[in-house]
Amino acid sequence: MENHRRYSISEGLQHGVRRISEGFLHMTNADRMLDLHDIGMHNVQSEYQLVSKWDEAEEALGPQRKKSFVERKEKISSKFALINLMKGMLGAGCFSVPLAFKQSGYVAGLVIILVLGFLCALCMIKLVKCAGYLSKINQSAPLDYGNMAYKATQASYAPIRKLAPISRALVNTSLCVLQLGICCCFYIFVVYHLHELLEFFVSDVPSRATLFPLVLPAFILLVSLSSMRALSFVSLGGNFLMLIALAVIMFQLLTTEHKKLDDLPPVTDLGGVVSAAGAILYALEGQAMVLPLENRMKKPEDMKGPFGVLSVGVGMVVVIYSFAGFFGFLAYGNDVQDSITLNLPNDHLGIFVKAVLLFVVYSGFLIQVFPIVAMIWPAIKKRLRNSCGVSTTTKRIVHFAFRYSIVVVVFLLSYAIPRLSDMVPLVGVTAGMLLALVFPSFFHLLIFLPQFECRIGFLLDIFLDIVCIVIGMFFVIYGFITNVQHLMH
Repeated sequence: MENHRRYSISEGLQHGVRRISEGFLHMTNADRMLDLHDIGMHNVQSEYQLVSKWDEAEEALGPQRKKSFVERKEKISSKFALINLMKGMLGAGCFSVPLAFKQSGYVAGLVIILVLGFLCALCMIKLVKCAGYLSKINQSAPLDYGNMAYKATQASYAPIRKLAPISRALVNTSLCVLQLGICCCFYIFVVYHLHELLEFFVSDVPSRATLFPLVLPAFILLVSLSSMRALSFVSLGGNFLMLIALAVIMFQLLTTEHKKLDDLPPVTDLGGVVSAAGAILYALEGQAMVLPLENRMKKPEDMKGPFGVLSVGVGMVVVIYSFAGFFGFLAYGNDVQDSITLNLPNDHLGIFVKAVLLFVVYSGFLIQVFPIVAMIWPAIKKRLRNSCGVSTTTKRIVHFAFRYSIVVVVFLLSYAIPRLSDMVPLVGVTAGMLLALVFPSFFHLLIFLPQFECRIGFLLDIFLDIVCIVIGMFFVIYGFITNVQHLMH
């Protein structure tokens, strides 16, 4: 009896720990992604075992019973979706917003962040609208960004339907470039803050250029992590620490001695405005997580509308970024550095914040690598599957070799462009601008222009599509040329 009772208690404790761990998996979300599974990337064990078993079981039930992975997952409430959206958008890019205000001027910075915030929310709603409409008319499973582009081109005018594969390739390539750029920014951020910490603790500190190759093994070790449960605990700790760091930085910005507005430029020049727009859009980037988030909601209709998840979430993020950008520039003026955290004094509190952010950004690097793997690895795996005699062990070796190659590419790009003030605007004004403004408006136009109606609401939608495409393409072309010329000099 006693043994039976002891066994029951032990079993109950194991069950409780398992349920808590599962709860963390549902609660936690690291930078820019609701769940790694939502973007099609599973850990190595599930990639080769669990997924194949699910597929085999569903195929045995027949095509009518087969469900997508998203449909199998537990749905989330609108409030939880709002929290995840804001956590995904409030990343390390927040600390570069004061630099954007320096580049454009404080008045121009406020105008840019408000306008881009409005347009980003509008284009996110267009993404949801387009994906929902295409899923309905095709009676298909929920779509991701790339497949939405494919279906949108197919649903448009007959002469351009053949371009559907190209449209999907463009979107997926832009997503990969964006994630690669974000990884580079994370790498540079870690090097910057590691240098600050070493200056505090060590007298003879190596230069930043020397630190770039020295931290490479640490990033390779990080991307070797395959356990989703371990990653969930790291993610939870990172989110908590990020909130602490943000609170400390906001307090510092409010309490420090401010510059006089008369001594700061309200507007600079066109080049500065374009660079600032790139940096702000980098901070506001969240298009990659919109459709996975909407696909997981109990009430997807709550995503849209003036008081929907997207409008409220982006609005609150814009307020936070406007506060950080304006008061960061007001506090440090033209001395503001590539990341506002670098302006913090090297006292015990400042070092604590830098150490916290170093851990958060370093651990978040793994989350940013997964979307790249998720989009490219299936094609590699398909080739391996078609090859004769490729074992599961060989596939795993190739899988990790592919992850490590991404880290090496990130290191080389970061070493070539080692400044956040150069990398952040370049990423935001190119891939970020295409994904945030140009592509959603373009595919919305492709879908609904053939259904032309002479009414005010429809004409306003078409007009806004054209405005977003024109503004976005101007920033992409002019911003890319300006940034390349700046890098060459």
